[in-house]
Amino acid sequence: MKKLVYFVSILMLVVFVTSLFAANTRDGRRKFRKNCYQMCHKKDGITPSSYTAAKWDSYFTNNMEKLKKVHKNNELEKSKLSVEELNNIHQYLMEHSLDSKAPETCEG
Repeated sequence: MKKLVYFVSILMLVVFVTSLFAANTRDGRRKFRKNCYQMCHKKDGITPSSYTAAKWDSYFTNNMEKLKKVHKNNELEKSKLSVEELNNIHQYLMEHSLDSKAPETCEG
C-alpha cells in the first residue's frame, strides 16, 4: 500500500511540475494576434492554419534561424518578445496549424 501511495504521489508531482513549465497557448494566441498578425501578417494572410505543424516547427528550431531569416528587417527584435512568449506563440501555432485537430485563422 505504501508503494502505491508513493507512486501516486510521484505521478501527481510530475504532472504538476510539467504543467508549470508547459507553454501557455492562450498567451501565445494573444501575442501572435497582437505582435505578429495585426502588426505584419494580416496583409499577407498568414495565420496558424497557413502551414502544417512541421513547417511551423521548422521556423522555431535551431535557435529560430529560419524565423529570423524570413524577418529580414529585425522584426523579431523590434517586437521585444521574450523567449517564453515566443515559445507560447510556437505552441499556439502548432496546436492550430493546418493539419491540427483545430485549425484556426485570425478572423473573428
